[in-house]
Amino acid sequence: MVLHYVGPILIGGIIGYITNYIAIRMLFQPYEAKYIGKWHVPFTPGIIPRRKDAFAEALGQAVFEK
Repeated sequence: MVLHYVGPILIGGIIGYITNYIAIRMLFQPYEAKYIGKWHVPFTPGIIPRRKDAFAEALGQAVFEK
């Protein structure tokens, strides 16, 4: 009986943990592009390492504006 109430909470927590783990890894890693032969592996580098120059410029503008 208790499993009917606790089971979905545990399953939802496990699924949420796994999806958040994957999402954070995709944002920050890998730091450089990966290739298989001449083929570029999708989602490499991660979003933040790929756009670090744009992020730095936007942060600098935000700091120096009012």
